[in-house]
Amino acid sequence: MSGLWTALLVMIGGALGAVLRGLAEQGGTLMGTPPWCIILAVNVLGCFAIGFLLVWLECRLRRDGASQLAAHPRRHQLASWLGVLTPDPTLPAPEVARSQQRLRFESGFLMTGVLGGFTTFSSFALDVVTLWESGHVLEAALNIGLSMLVGVLAAIAGLELGIRYFGAQYA
Repeated sequence: MSGLWTALLVMIGGALGAVLRGLAEQGGTLMGTPPWCIILAVNVLGCFAIGFLLVWLECRLRRDGASQLAAHPRRHQLASWLGVLTPDPTLPAPEVARSQQRLRFESGFLMTGVLGGFTTFSSFALDVVTLWESGHVLEAALNIGLSMLVGVLAAIAGLELGIRYFGAQYA
């Protein structure tokens, strides 16, 4: 039954993310921003948000010690957070199970749903092809390079900000 709820939350989050992307595209167009720049901004924002959300969700809801952050280079800063990298022995099994379920629900809604609907890799790919085929090779290459470099840097920044911000709250 929880799989059905997760799927429903992903669907609702995806619809919300798609609406947010549509509003960003409309707003950018009204301001005269080239479409590829709007998609770049949406993707970079999505990259930052996914890094930040991962830390927030894992630190707030992870209690079984099996965090995705275990491989992060700064995992030593997470070592004191009970439940994130090591199981929290103070919690009864039903409480751990509830936390895992909330983690599935919230990450499904926010990361898979909202960010999946908001970020626009397929639009990005189409923009690159359109720019390339219309002779705007430099803009196409710039879009690819900036999307990759700035997107990865934004994900790193989101993770770092999440660790610094939530480290004070959950340590």
